[in-house]
Amino acid sequence: MTASAVSDQERLADTRHVLHGPSGNPARKEVAYAAYVAVILVGLYGFPVLRALVLAADPEAMGSALRSPWAVLVVVAVTAVVAVLGREAGRVRGPVVAPVPWVDHVVASSLDRWAALRPWFGYSLFAVLFAGGLSGLLVGAAFLGARAASWWFVPITVAVGLLVGLVGGTTWLLGQSRLSPPLRRGPRPGVSSRLGAPSAEVRRMGLPELRTQAARSNRIVGGVQAGDLRAVRLEAARPVTRGRALRLRRRGPVATLVARDVLGLRRAPGAAVVGLVLTVLGGVTLGATLGSSAVPPLVGFVAAIIGYVGFGALAEGLRLEADTVGTPALFGMPPVRAAATHLVVPGLTHLVGTTLAGSVTALAVGSTVGEVLPWCVMTTVVLSGGSLLAAYRGRPPATFSTVPSPQTVAIWYSSPLVLCTLLVGGMVWGAVQWPTSGLLVIATWVAGASIVYAGLRRVDRESMSHRDV
Repeated sequence: MTASAVSDQERLADTRHVLHGPSGNPARKEVAYAAYVAVILVGLYGFPVLRALVLAADPEAMGSALRSPWAVLVVVAVTAVVAVLGREAGRVRGPVVAPVPWVDHVVASSLDRWAALRPWFGYSLFAVLFAGGLSGLLVGAAFLGARAASWWFVPITVAVGLLVGLVGGTTWLLGQSRLSPPLRRGPRPGVSSRLGAPSAEVRRMGLPELRTQAARSNRIVGGVQAGDLRAVRLEAARPVTRGRALRLRRRGPVATLVARDVLGLRRAPGAAVVGLVLTVLGGVTLGATLGSSAVPPLVGFVAAIIGYVGFGALAEGLRLEADTVGTPALFGMPPVRAAATHLVVPGLTHLVGTTLAGSVTALAVGSTVGEVLPWCVMTTVVLSGGSLLAAYRGRPPATFSTVPSPQTVAIWYSSPLVLCTLLVGGMVWGAVQWPTSGLLVIATWVAGASIVYAGLRRVDRESMSHRDV
């Protein structure tokens, strides 16, 4: 160890002693406590639920699916999705986010940047590896508990989870470090500058980017704690840099709102591509589940989650309309009618993409279009209602205080996703079990109409709550 490194460590130790006293930084205890709570929640809720789903989906079929190429394809797809999400998350809130005073007074000093920011990198590295390993342990234990796999499956899933977590953490770090320009000066003597090394990526981070992400992190945390989802979305949103010269032409009220949604997707092509890809992927998953007995019905719940995220990526216009609830209506259009109009673009896109992908997949696996098409259409109806509930969910209720509890916020935010997942997944499971049941068809249409009606009712209730009495 060089003299400069020793000096840096001593200065950092003195700084931590001044800030936190002889007990040191309490962040380690907080991270350990969060991991402890996560283990308890996974053991109490995650394992029983996932094990019950595997049992309901036929353990023998699930066990055979684990030995098929589909399992490898799922792992590759999950890894790719985690990598993309990690990179995008790093551009908003990366793994190395120190408090603003620490950035201004410690990171900005002559200390080595890697030494000053290494604790936050370590916390994030532990978090992603722990999350990946715990997820792998959950999947392996659930399949083992349902007797769908042998004991050797558990260490494999843990290793795969750790690998996925490592990939996500790497792209998360790269997403943050690549916001800063490359260093124009050489490294300090005795300091490694190997390209791609964590220390080199952390040293590359500039002070303006670190300050920006630190302040943004505080605002995001405050918005989450207050239950203000709009504030969180505004902080995480990217500035519009494409299609700024495009203008809307004069049309009727409905056509103008539809054209505005199309213009929004043209200005945010990333969201449009993500929505289309996930819509097609959800349709393929639905077609394979409904058309082939080799695919477990449990995959229908996965298709519901994929479809929900894809529909949400296409429904930015609906969320923007919900953000402006209570303001003067555009073109004098009533709020309920405006919200329904904003469902045209995402609804038609999702309907066409899901039905085409599902029908082609059904024909490819030896089934017929008639066995898949009605359920793909109903999936779009359910997701339309769920998007209305999600966009106009409002603030979470606070029972005993003005600030809702974290549990209330989590339940409030996830309720539309959980509802759509249960409805679509249950619909697919019922269609596989009772393909000729007329009662199931009636119940499905009633459920779809009910969730759309509930969404429109919530739109009306939220708009009325913002009116002056």
